[in-house]
Amino acid sequence: MSSSSYAGGVGSGESRDYSDYFVLPAAPAQRSLWFVCQLNPPSNAAYNVVSAVRLTGDLDVVLLQQAVNAVVARHESLRTGVGLVDGDPHQLVLPEALVSLPVVDCSALSPEAAGAQVQRLAREQAALPFALDAPPLLRLVLVREAPRRHTMIVTIHHLVCDSWSMDVFYGDLADAYRGLRERGRSGFGELPIQYADYVGWLDEQLAGERMDRMVAHWQEALAGTTPLELPVDRPRDQGRGGDGGRVEERLDGPTTAALEELAKRSGGTLFMVLLTGFMTTLARVTGQEDVVVGTPVAGRHHPDAERLVGFFANTLVLRARLPLRGGFESAAGVVRDACLGAFSHDRMPFDRLVQEIRQTRALDRNPLFDVMFSMPNTPAAEVRLPGLTMAPVELTGTAAKFDLWLTVLPDGDGLRLQLDYDRGLYDEATAARIVELHRLVLADALRDPAVPVGALPLAAAPDAVTTEAEAGAGAAAAPATTGPPAAVTVPGLLAERGADDMVLSSADAVLTLGELREWSADLAGRLRAEGIAGPGMRVTTPPVPSAALIAVLLAAFEVGAVPAYGQRHDRAGAFVRRAEEEPGGWLITTGPRFDPVADGGPPGPDAPAWWSGDGGSDGSGATLSHGALAAALAGVADRLSVSAEDDVLLLDGGAPPSLVDLLMPLAHARSLMLSGAQVAPAGPPAAFVLADPPTWRRVLTEGWEPPPGARLVCVGEVLAPDLVDMLTRTGGTVFLGRPGPQPMAVPVALAPLDERRARRLGPPPAGVVRSLLDVRGAPVSDGLVGELYVADEAGLAVPVGLRCRRARDGALEAVGPGEGRLFVGDRAVPGAAVERVLAAFPGVGAAAVTTDAGGGRLIAWLVPDGTVAAGTEQERERFAADIRGRARSALPGYRVPAVFGVLDELPVGPGGEPDRGALPAPPEQAPRDAVAQVPPRNGVERRVLAIFQNVLGLSVVGVHSDFFGLGGHSLLAAKLLSRVRAEFGLQVPVRDFFRLPTPAGLAEAIEELERARDRRPTSDEALLAQLAGMSDDEIDQLLRHLN
Repeated sequence: MSSSSYAGGVGSGESRDYSDYFVLPAAPAQRSLWFVCQLNPPSNAAYNVVSAVRLTGDLDVVLLQQAVNAVVARHESLRTGVGLVDGDPHQLVLPEALVSLPVVDCSALSPEAAGAQVQRLAREQAALPFALDAPPLLRLVLVREAPRRHTMIVTIHHLVCDSWSMDVFYGDLADAYRGLRERGRSGFGELPIQYADYVGWLDEQLAGERMDRMVAHWQEALAGTTPLELPVDRPRDQGRGGDGGRVEERLDGPTTAALEELAKRSGGTLFMVLLTGFMTTLARVTGQEDVVVGTPVAGRHHPDAERLVGFFANTLVLRARLPLRGGFESAAGVVRDACLGAFSHDRMPFDRLVQEIRQTRALDRNPLFDVMFSMPNTPAAEVRLPGLTMAPVELTGTAAKFDLWLTVLPDGDGLRLQLDYDRGLYDEATAARIVELHRLVLADALRDPAVPVGALPLAAAPDAVTTEAEAGAGAAAAPATTGPPAAVTVPGLLAERGADDMVLSSADAVLTLGELREWSADLAGRLRAEGIAGPGMRVTTPPVPSAALIAVLLAAFEVGAVPAYGQRHDRAGAFVRRAEEEPGGWLITTGPRFDPVADGGPPGPDAPAWWSGDGGSDGSGATLSHGALAAALAGVADRLSVSAEDDVLLLDGGAPPSLVDLLMPLAHARSLMLSGAQVAPAGPPAAFVLADPPTWRRVLTEGWEPPPGARLVCVGEVLAPDLVDMLTRTGGTVFLGRPGPQPMAVPVALAPLDERRARRLGPPPAGVVRSLLDVRGAPVSDGLVGELYVADEAGLAVPVGLRCRRARDGALEAVGPGEGRLFVGDRAVPGAAVERVLAAFPGVGAAAVTTDAGGGRLIAWLVPDGTVAAGTEQERERFAADIRGRARSALPGYRVPAVFGVLDELPVGPGGEPDRGALPAPPEQAPRDAVAQVPPRNGVERRVLAIFQNVLGLSVVGVHSDFFGLGGHSLLAAKLLSRVRAEFGLQVPVRDFFRLPTPAGLAEAIEELERARDRRPTSDEALLAQLAGMSDDEIDQLLRHLN
């Protein structure tokens, strides 16, 4: 036997003595699963493998008990646990073990009640965790339903078995029972190998060039994968719990036969076609074309492993970038190729794969994927024994190891689609809708294989609604408002207000509305003198929030010209900015000289009021009418309930200010202050504070506090969950909104923060007509994701740049950027617009932009056109640096890519368009020295930092360096926490370390445990506390017992 001076599992409490066990190396799969179980030790029951068999006939219970122990003696795995020895998980094998077979007698119950008792006992067994380092990890219960009918419930932890092993277990059990009944002995011979032999063989197989080739394959296959944004009903950090539910659908015989024929035509298998349907379903409910799922494989590559019980199963990661505009057969070909590539490299241990991919780990997600797909090869069959039969019993209870797990099972001449789901995350109705959509996708793919994958299932379309107005009460239609008449313009709205009804304050001026009118009227006269008037003229001005900017807008409105943001004049127009040194305080420059013009009267509601260079489908710009702008101001004021007694503070974040933010307070509020947070006043209790997401993040991070009682308004294309949390923690009422497409002024969504944490858009503002459409332009129905469109002034559907999911009640939930847009940090970037700018630079033949896996950086890939030197690495670096410099001059700062790479050619999709999903991982970024070099701030951090450096083998580690970002993985984390335990005498739970895996975070957890230890009462204090909680009678009984 082997033992260790130090042994004990993470989270297992005090050290245990393993001297009674054989201590052997654990398999990679065992090490990985053991670590997962440490994240929440009681939830290791989710990995209990529970099954049952019905024994019908004359059962000899004593012989069955003996048969069980014969099988336990035959298979070393059934006498094995897993524990931490010298910092690493090891197998702990008992030389021998006996397993009891308790009997529960239900023979007095009706057959129905006895069957229900079997299911209840099975659920209880499934929910009961094992002590993983206390083998055997096997429990049995025998239920006596009737004199000739028994059911045996078998529970084995997944650490020591898999699905194949259960077939081996029951086969050996039947052989042992038969031998004992007929010959008086089990008759087992010696197995050629045991599981520990397999582990040693596996280590030899997974070494050298073979492993290097597998690592290279999987790194390329899984580069840039992102988690699926599944339609959870509860937040992940609150819902995940391991309690599972199950829903089912059935495919009939003709459908199954047709799918088999489709598999032959596509050159694949039925497994691949069914997986294509499931991946299509996931793509439609998430809006993501890059789909990643897992699937179990037997993993029994050793020639003597077929008749062995043990944890051989491996998990393969299947990734497919589905062509959403292509047909189902095209998608089936993509999935077929992904499967062939994965299955030809199926010896890669999953835990090693996780280490190599180095995906950012999240405590509330599984590594690499959250959805499983499986299709068992053969159903369990009935076995005949002397005097009785043994047949499998279907159990209704299930545990949730993943978000979703779809199992396809034979069912007569058809198939059963069985979806297990995590009840902590999903309602039953949501899970049922997903499996129903899978059935509909397959049926419609058979009916018309040419239909784009992004439009499946067609069967959902008849119930779809074109707009939210058609969705009924469930869509939470906007209440009626008293907006301005259709003929009202912004000058008309302002004309209704008195000279002293509103005050504008900014760094350049403090003006009443009357003074602002005089200022803008003077500028309007100067514009007329320069010949700048009428809708054919454009007035361009710098987008700096100020009183001068508002004066330019009002002056342009007065002369009927069209204002726009910019830094130079248009050929048919003028550039205007405040310049104290100029006569009259304004600098006005034009292209050609224009003749002075007379006052042409105020513009009408149909006249253009604003021009946006980002508007229009071709990027050429578009205009907004005066009537639409006035309606937008009224709609926003109504949704926020802004009154003439309210004060509005607009925080300047450096981005061009929204037209509504500038003008709505002039028309509806008491005051508007344009300010940076540093000089923002405390403000009255009824104040509104307006800012875009990047500005809110900056000011809140810097510690700025909004005025007491203020209502906070954040309108942006990207509303990150952590930013929403920051806004919520201010304690104020929070309004969240999504802007419309340029030049539309009114947001497409603006509502108070709801319990869904900004996922739901809320009812549309007055006058906004929204619709959710698929790739064909058809409306989508419940549970599916589509592109959000809004009706423009002409009634045409215009894309907003946002993908949404229609919930069961008809409401819309934002899920990600729309086609052609990228979310980078707190901003949305129009990818095509950036690519046009980059492709126009000298030497660039083509360009594609994307984001890194975390969505924090914009990545640009350039293809040289042959006119510049780009053959060597140095030449490519010079070329990329030159384009980077040009981009900084031509693009707004947030649109300049953080990283530039050079390719010989761009990967293209089926239609010839750039396939951004196939772009390589971004070039390596230099280490973040500022993070790496932050020194320890106290003694605990200094000691923890030394442990980090020792375990990771690094000389430079900062206190804020992320463990997993530095190359750490689950097994190194276990070793690190083992060193912490030896150093500090404290056991830090794995879950606490995962929450903040940095030296500073771990040091903080250690200090908290030390404080808790210091607060722990002495034995005398504990006894006094116990006595204080007892009654006089209980104390009297205790004293009598002691005497």
